[in-house]
Formats: sequence, structure tokens, C-alpha cells
Amino acid sequence: MADKPRKYNSGALKRKKKEKGERDKEVLQKIPKLTGFFKPLSEDGAAGSSLRSVNISFASSIAVWPADVLAFAEETKTPDLGEPAETMSTMDYLFPLENDCGRLAAESEAAEKAKTTNPGGPTEATSTMDYLFPPEREYGRLAVESAAAEEKKTPDPTAPAETTNNTNDLFLSVSDCGKLAAESAADVPAAETLDLEASETTTSSMDYLFPSESDCGKLTTASASGPRIETLDEPYSTDPACWGKCDASVRAYWAERGPQSCQHMDENFKASERVYKQQKRFFSRLHFKRRLANGEYVQRQWLLYSPSTGAVFCFACCIFSDAKSKSCFETGFSDWKHATNRMKEHENSEHHRKSMLTYITLGSAAGRIDSELEKQFESESAYWTEVLRRIVSVVKFLAERGLALRGSSHVFGRTDNLNYLGLLELISEFDPFLKSHIEKYGNAGAGTPSYLSSKICEEFIQLMGDRVLSEIVGEVNMAKYYSISVDSTPDVSHLDQLTFILRYVSPEGHSQERFLKFLPIESHTGEALCELVLKVLGEMNIDIANCRGQCYDNAANMSGVYKGLQARIKEVNALVEWVPCAAHTLNLVGVNRVNCCFETADFFQFVQNLFNFCSKSTARWNIVTAGLKPNANKRIETLKSLSNTRWAAHADATQAICINYANIQKSLRTIVHDTNHNAATRNEARSLDKKMDKLETAFMCTVWHFILQRFEKASVALQAVELDLCKAVDLVRSLRDYIGGLRDQFDRFESQAKELSPTVSHVYKGSTQRQKKANTKGESATTSEVEQSARHKFSTSVFLVVVDRLLAEMDRRYAAYDNLNNTFGFLNNLSNVTAQELRNKASNLQRKYSADLEMDFVEEIVQFKDFIQSRSFTSAPLLLQLIREKNLQSIFPNVDIAFRLYLTFPVTNASGERSFSKLKIVKNRLRSTMGQERLNSLTLMSIESDIVRRLDFSDLVKDFAAKKSRKVSMFSKC
Repeated sequence: MADKPRKYNSGALKRKKKEKGERDKEVLQKIPKLTGFFKPLSEDGAAGSSLRSVNISFASSIAVWPADVLAFAEETKTPDLGEPAETMSTMDYLFPLENDCGRLAAESEAAEKAKTTNPGGPTEATSTMDYLFPPEREYGRLAVESAAAEEKKTPDPTAPAETTNNTNDLFLSVSDCGKLAAESAADVPAAETLDLEASETTTSSMDYLFPSESDCGKLTTASASGPRIETLDEPYSTDPACWGKCDASVRAYWAERGPQSCQHMDENFKASERVYKQQKRFFSRLHFKRRLANGEYVQRQWLLYSPSTGAVFCFACCIFSDAKSKSCFETGFSDWKHATNRMKEHENSEHHRKSMLTYITLGSAAGRIDSELEKQFESESAYWTEVLRRIVSVVKFLAERGLALRGSSHVFGRTDNLNYLGLLELISEFDPFLKSHIEKYGNAGAGTPSYLSSKICEEFIQLMGDRVLSEIVGEVNMAKYYSISVDSTPDVSHLDQLTFILRYVSPEGHSQERFLKFLPIESHTGEALCELVLKVLGEMNIDIANCRGQCYDNAANMSGVYKGLQARIKEVNALVEWVPCAAHTLNLVGVNRVNCCFETADFFQFVQNLFNFCSKSTARWNIVTAGLKPNANKRIETLKSLSNTRWAAHADATQAICINYANIQKSLRTIVHDTNHNAATRNEARSLDKKMDKLETAFMCTVWHFILQRFEKASVALQAVELDLCKAVDLVRSLRDYIGGLRDQFDRFESQAKELSPTVSHVYKGSTQRQKKANTKGESATTSEVEQSARHKFSTSVFLVVVDRLLAEMDRRYAAYDNLNNTFGFLNNLSNVTAQELRNKASNLQRKYSADLEMDFVEEIVQFKDFIQSRSFTSAPLLLQLIREKNLQSIFPNVDIAFRLYLTFPVTNASGERSFSKLKIVKNRLRSTMGQERLNSLTLMSIESDIVRRLDFSDLVKDFAAKKSRKVSMFSKC
């Protein structure tokens, strides 16, 4: 059953035709903007309604049309599926609806039937669709037509375009290709831009029919993201999303070109569409400007828009940043909801400013940046650099001496502003520049940059401390082998501070012990301390595998064989040898032998009581001090107190009494007979005087004075940084020999004791006490026998006991050094070792440190022994310095390593103890709230003042001045 014909409303149909015609006009007005897309065949410029005027294929043209044209054309398509075919406009063929395709196919079939009887008929018999979508059998006819037209064509290559028939526009011959290629080359110069919105004369038809391989990418990108500004001879893309990693040549290129050539400010920004909870947001052109606080606007020249991704980038950060972590403006920012705040945060960030400074520097070299802006920046940086140089000098001066910087006031001109501002005021009296700066900015208040505030001072303390620490870490890594030493003490705020010391050999061959930092600790177990030590080494990139020694005191948590810190470090690295602190060991020898007998303990108790009695009253102290005589150095040795930790305090206290024994007795008797003092005071003075009259007290004072003086000298020598292990062992051995030689010196000590004071008794206590009568059956003991018995008893039960106990304690505690001394001792005495013995010892050392010493070490050390035969010195430190001075490392590399290993071993933990002294100076009761980082920086600069003095902080000052420069005009335009 045939379908009934549809009825049409003529009025509605006319209105639709009129509306459709208006829409088609609007579309056709947009189409000529596409360069070379629609080129009329006639010279009068009329486009015509037929698609035969299209000079390129439909598939090629549609791929490169702008997105706004395609979108508009999509909106103008007629949705009426029942409209007759003759009412379809040109755009209907270009953009057929899905249901229109059937109608177009029917039209094509009708045209096919009309051509069946005459395949070579005239061109007008072919419908428009035949040229857009020719059927398979039509190719033959079109090819024939093309051949015929080829024969008729004028051989003149400059002939007008109308000599080419319509079919040739779709199927060009080989000769036409050459002509059109020449036409394209003539119309489009090499340096001409491929602007899709330019006039149609800039690009020929051949550029779109037969694009080059390089142009294909450009056309494809243009079809995907709309028109782009691109230069055919540009070596780099103007789309920031396509830049990737930039090398030196890319940076130089863009530093010369600047960001203006790739900002894409004239884009339509449709690619920037982002959806936020079903709400669309786009990038706005207003973001290219920044509104200042005073209402003015400045251009954001650093902001770039990417047509391909719809995101924005930072020109300076993308090209000139060397930071490991990239900001969102380097990877592409598209959070339009928070765009204003994020852009302000980025352009005020230190990362962005540093990149802008790099860009300005390179751009200035290319002569592109405004010279006045550059001069202003240089002048500003130079001014602040001069200010900061003076600030650094003041901070360095105060930090080296451990002095406080800030007072209760931060105002110039007041006496309570303390050292930092006070020194700046002092310098300004002789420095016109600083005086002018202080007058202008000194008390300007918050918001005005002066670089004189406490905040800037704290920043420099931190920066300078970090610089010193990095210098030390660099020296340790250069030396490779090192030893660790830690110890702890409570600070004034009752926080346990663990000091961290490293020992290594400098490039000149000198042993160095450097303080690193204080670490707050809560647990003193070996496990907790080990974790902390390994953590610090890891943070500083110091390899624990290169550690060869460790030195701690003799506490159980440090020296424990199973769970101590030294045992746990050895589990990590078996080559880390533990060396007990020689100074602590010597101190323990004396402290533990104080209570070896009653007489010794009673003597030191008397020393402490005498000090307490005199120091409790200023009147008594003045009486005792006035009677003292100066020593050989014309200094008065006042009474000293004992210490439970410092054995040297025993030596000082004993020496003060021994030198002025008779004068102290005289002063005590003065107090006894002075009726102005109360009875308790006079009785206590009388008791002390009677104690000093005893021969036993005078004898113990004399003996301990000699012993403790030798201990004190040895202890001071052991605390030297340059002391090596063998010298320490030799020093302790000599001290032991000295103590052993005192066994036969009883008579000498006794005679010297009797000469201390005229009132000292010449008999011992036992000779004046009543003795039990022996059963002698009528025979009685003589007086001389009683005296000899008391003297002999004191000699055997007191004097010899003290000497023997000291010897035994020294032998026990210093046995730990024998193993290391046997391993490395030959290095300190090469001239006295035979060649065979040297080979045996060197072979043992090489086997133990096979990872450090090669097999050639044995023969190297033998040759080195012959090399130094003419030298007058043979100690290991001097030999290593000889190798470094003469540059003999290449000749004796393994000998150099052996000496470095040997000198790396620490002898004492004295450097840690010295750091505790600085801790009490830096963090005292007036600075008890000091932060840990500030404490570490100030203590480091105070302890390692030699490094602070030799370091040049000028580069630090310049970087700081450049980073902190606050000229708004400079950064607001970037």
C-alpha cells in the first residue's frame, strides 16, 4: 500500500525557509574566515551556492574548522525530517542530519539513473553529492573527464584557475600538483605564520590538500583545540603544556623571546571548561591582570594559557626552576574556583621569585628586560646586601663568644636592647651608611622592611648554623673514615641533651673532632641511643659503613658488652672498635681509690669541711684569704671545693692546702681567739686546727698533692685532640711507673709533711695512745719500739695500700687499650721494628681491614720504612702529614689509609665534655626557653668558631638579599 502524500503548511514552511536562510547566511559569513577553505572558481569573488566552488575535499576541510564554527553549524541544522529535498541549503549537505542521509542517498540514486544512458554526459548532470561522495563506478567517468581536461589545459603555468574543470578540483593530475605546489610556495613564504583566522591569500589550496609531514601535527592540533598562533620556523612550541624538561638552550631561547609570544591571551578559553558540582567554570582573561591593594592593575606576564589542555602555567617556573618538587603552575593549574588566591600565593612564593630572578638575569643579558627595572633591582639588592653584611658580622661576633643577642627591648636607643642592637648602634657611630639606615628604618615598626628585626636575626642564626654544619659533614665525607663519640647531660631546663661528636682526619693529615648537635633524649638505654645515633647519621648522609671507632664513658648503658651502645653499634658494623675514654678512666681510677682506706676518706672529708667552714662567712673567708701567700706565678691559691665528677678538683683543693698549710693554721687560730665570733664558730675552727696538727693529716696532704698533680697533668694531656692511641697508652704507662716508684718514698713524704708547719706533730697517733701491755713477764717495751710500731702500721696500712690500689686499678681499666695498641702500635714506631716483624704486623692489619687495605700494603709499608730512615720523626701523625705534604698518596696509598684508620680512633670523650660547658653558657637560666634548633646553631658556631671565621658568608648574604627583596614594583610586573 502506497503511502499517502504528506500535507504541508505553506505559511509555516515559508517561515522555516526564511529562518533557515538567515542561519545559513550567518554560517557562510563565518566560513570565509578560514584561509583557503572556500576559494571561488570565478574571478569575481562570488562564492556561489554550489559546492563545486569548494577547492578542497570535505574530509580535509572539516578536520581543521574552528570549534566555534562547528558548534554554530551544529545548532543551525534543521530538525525537520519531512522537509522536501529541494529546500535543503548548502549547509544541509555539509552537515546532514542522521535522517537526512536517506534523503541524500535517494537524490544520489536519482541522479545515477539519469546518467545511466550517458556516462560521459555533461558535468552538470552530476549532482553536488557526486563530488562529495562519488559512487564506485563514477570514478571511471571522473577519471576520463580529468584526462580530457588535462589535454585541453594551457601549458602556461600562470594560466587562471578557471581553465581547470570542476572535476580537477577533486582529482588533480600530476602536473597540476606541481603547479599548485608552486602556487603554494609563492603564496606562503617560509617564515609566514599558519594562522587559520588570517586572510585567505596567506595559504594556498595545496597546503590543505597535500600538507607536509610537519604541518599534519599542526593541523591536527588546530582541529582539536581551535586556532593557535604558531610559526613555521619556531624551534619550540608556544604551548606550555608541550614543553617538558628545559635545557640551557631552551632557557636561553625563551629568555630572549619572553612570555608575550606564548601567553595566548586572545583564545576563546573553551578548552578550560571545568565542572564543579554541575556548574561550569572557565578561565577568565581577567586573570592576566593582578589587582593591587591600592586598586591599580598590573599585568601578569608570567601567566601562560595552554590551548591544548585549558590549563595555565607559570612561564618562569616552567623554564627556569630547578626545584625537585614542582608546583601546580608547572604541571598545569585549572582550579578556577580558587584561581585568584592560588595565583597570589604563587607569585608571592620564594620558589616563583627565585625563578623570576633567574629569568630577569638571563633576559637582561639578552637586552630584553627594561634597563630601569634592572637598575632598580640591582640598586635595591646592593643596598640590602650592605645592610646584611653588617648584620652577619654582628651575629658571627656574638655567636662565637656564646653571648646573648636579644634583650627585653627591641628598640634602638634603649639600654635594655642588649648585644645585637647595641652592637649595631656602636658600629653606626663609625659607619655613616648604617647610621643612616638605622635612622630611616630602625624603629619603623612592623610592615616596613629594615632587616634589623629579631626575625631576620633568627633567620641568619639558622642559615649560618646550617652552613657550618654542612661544611663539617662535607669534611667528614671527604675524609671517609670517622669515629663517633656521644655523652649526655641535663641542661638548665632539666632536659637531657645528648652531644654528638665526630672524629676524622683532615686533608692535611690532622685529627679533627667536630661537634654536630645536641639531641634531646628521653631514654638512656643502649637500644634507644643506638637508634638515635643511626638516625642522625642517616639524616646527614654519613655512611655508618665508614665508621671505624666509638668512644664513650664507662657507664653500663654505653660500655655494656651485650646491651650497651658500643655492642649495638658493633652489630651494625663489626669494624667499629670501642675505645674507653682515657680521661674518664683515669678519673675513675682516682675516684674509686679515695675510699680505699679510712685515713684517705677522712683526709678528703677534712678538705671539704675546711672549705665549707671558710666559705660560709665572708668574714672568715677574708681572714683566711688575707693570710695566704702567692705562689710562684704570683697568684693566691684560694681554698677549693671537691667535685664528684671532676677529679681535677681534688688536685686543686689539695694543692691550695699544701702550699699554704701553715698560713691556714694561723688564720684558724686567729678565728679561735677572736671573741667577735660565736662559740660554735670558734670551736669548729679549733677542731680544724687540731686536725691539721696531726702528722697523718700533713702526710696525706703531701702524698696526695704529688699523686694528684701527676694525675692532673696526664689527664690534661689525654684530652688533646691531636693525641693518638699509642701516645695515650705510653702516657698512662709512664704514670703507672711513677705511682709504682712511690712505694719507696715513705721517708721523703714524712719529712716533707713535718716541714709543712711548725706545729705539726712529729709522731703518729698510735704512739701517743695508750698501748696494751704485752705479757712480757717483767719485760716492758721501749718507747722507740712503740713509735716504730705506729709508723710501720701507718706505712703498711695506709701509704702502701693507697699506692697498690692505684696500680691495680690502672692495670685493670687500661687493659682495654692493649688490643688496639698491639694492632696499630707498630705504625707509631716504624724505625724500631725489623722488616720481618713489620711484615707480620702489617699482614695481620691487612687481614683485619681487608675491605680497606689491599694486599700490596705489606710491601708498601716496608718500602715506606726505608723511605723515612733519614727522618728524625717516626710518629704516625707526623708521618701522615709528610705523606700529604709531599703528595705521596699515589706511591703509598695503602700506607696513607692505614695511618688514617689509626688516627681516626678517639682517645677521650673530652670534646663532648667541652660541649657541655658551652651548653651551660649558651642556655643559661636567663635563656632557658631557647628552642632546640636555635640552641644547636648557636652552640655549633661557638664551639666550631674556627670554621665560622674562615667561612665566607658573602654568597649567603647575596642570596638572602635577592630572596627577601621586597620591591613590589619588581615582582608585581612578573
